[in-house]
Amino acid sequence: MDADGWAQSALARRLAAESEAFLEREPLVLRGKVGGKLSLEACQDAAQQALYNVARRVRDGLLDDQVNLPAYLRKAAWNLAMDHLSAEARAELAGQQMQTTSAPLPEQVAVGDVDPLHDLVLPAIEAMPSSRRRQVVRLQSQGLDDIEIAAALGIRSDRLHRERHNAVVELRNVLGVFIRDGHQKPTQRRKKDR
Repeated sequence: MDADGWAQSALARRLAAESEAFLEREPLVLRGKVGGKLSLEACQDAAQQALYNVARRVRDGLLDDQVNLPAYLRKAAWNLAMDHLSAEARAELAGQQMQTTSAPLPEQVAVGDVDPLHDLVLPAIEAMPSSRRRQVVRLQSQGLDDIEIAAALGIRSDRLHRERHNAVVELRNVLGVFIRDGHQKPTQRRKKDR
């Protein structure tokens, strides 16, 4: 299809017919879905950007004529809204001056005197370099499940699992002195005696 002919396609005509109603209703729908965490203007921007992105995909021939256009537009707007929320969360994390308390030394810890989560794990998480890995374990320590963490950070579940695994390995190395011998993973494979 030539550069000018795409606007005459059936899909482009469907998109044009859907666009006005979409731009009218979707910002309010998005605002409701995010519980007011985004302004109406930010939701309007997400809806407009979604419409633009979908129009570009139609122009480039990347969408099938059988696509459920209203659902595709809603999903595109939702993804953009989630990206915006994630960006705001990252900016908030970067802007906060978090006071980190250092974990006590193993020889300073008496059994029963320490709350492992608050006294050991959370300070170790806060001491991690600012990264997605740190954000994943921080949100998990707050009780969020995988779906909520992935949505908050705007990442796919496979990426979430990789980041959490790497964070746990990092935390295990830092907190290893506090883990009883029977509960530590071996760090090296032992060679069999032959």
